[in-house]
Amino acid sequence: MIEFRNVSKVYNNGTEALHNINLNVEKGEFVFIVGSSGAGKSTFLKLVMCEERPNSGQIFVDGVDVSRIPKRKIPYIRRKMGIVFQDFRLIDHMTVYDNVAFAMRVVGASPRSIRKRVPYILSLVGLQHKAKHYPTELSGGERQRISIARAFLKNAPIILLDEATASLDVENETLIQTALSRLIADKTVLVIAHRMRTVAGADKIVVLSDGTVAEEGSPKDLEEKNGVYAHMVKLQTESQNWKLS
Repeated sequence: MIEFRNVSKVYNNGTEALHNINLNVEKGEFVFIVGSSGAGKSTFLKLVMCEERPNSGQIFVDGVDVSRIPKRKIPYIRRKMGIVFQDFRLIDHMTVYDNVAFAMRVVGASPRSIRKRVPYILSLVGLQHKAKHYPTELSGGERQRISIARAFLKNAPIILLDEATASLDVENETLIQTALSRLIADKTVLVIAHRMRTVAGADKIVVLSDGTVAEEGSPKDLEEKNGVYAHMVKLQTESQNWKLS
């Protein structure tokens, strides 16, 4: 479904974000991308969705080489993706309802389908009572939940989540994860995560370090390997215990 072949990305300021990445994500796989700040995680997702182009190598999404497609075809590739960013990317002059419905309108969904599906999705993320509010009237966590709801309304086969629960407290994070579990069934999912407790259900974890793939495998395999991933889990566990003491 998604394949990186010898992919490197260097930004105009000379920063090498990714170096010679080779990775396969199979159809229906649930993959977490983890790593320290600056490891290349966000760049990885931006390349998948064609927001950035690689300097070398090839990226295939559902058999299409997206590293070389013309700009006019990028919207058609993105129709296959439900995307949630850290910065929400909501439209301030639209209500919560219209922000969520927008994702369906751009792919030509019927008004009847929109009227039926939008309230259902808003109820899943606990925002049905905020349908007539505007993004500026909501908390950061609520805005993130709108962004998540909007992405899943497209019913796209590929889901990209860039720190989807970063703005949420524990209660809201649990609510969203419950909703996500219902909505991502049978989809190919790529998630950037910092909170190690969120990766336990992954099919595969990809650990990025200095723009390269340091480790790749199931959570169990990587913990038993006692390498980079295991060290990250240990540090985060110690930090959480310290905060609680």
